[in-house]
Amino acid sequence: MGIFDWLRREAGKPKGSAAANADAAVAPQQASGSPEVAELWEPVAAYLPVDAAEHHVAVAVASAIAAGDREQSKMVVKRVSKANPEYQRVAVIASALAAGALEASAYTVKHIYKQEVTEENHAA
Repeated sequence: MGIFDWLRREAGKPKGSAAANADAAVAPQQASGSPEVAELWEPVAAYLPVDAAEHHVAVAVASAIAAGDREQSKMVVKRVSKANPEYQRVAVIASALAAGALEASAYTVKHIYKQEVTEENHAA
């Protein structure tokens, strides 16, 4: 296959091909994603910051585990976070629904968003 064969194939396709129809079907969905709608959704953090009172115990344990047998090592902990329970719960439910009956499947949740509650979209 030559370097320009793919170009010849693309040029030889009729204008009303399935690829063009697929692009036309996607266009209305992208148009409905207006900035006003995008602002209603906010990302859910996977990890939450830990209170300063809880830092000392977490830092001591993490430093002891990381240092191991090396007493001369120096550890600098810049930030301590804990897993967000809301994020974990939603990720487990979404993965279970996506897996369905396929027990051997595996999914990775990359982003979770939640809708902001305003008077316009609130039920009360």
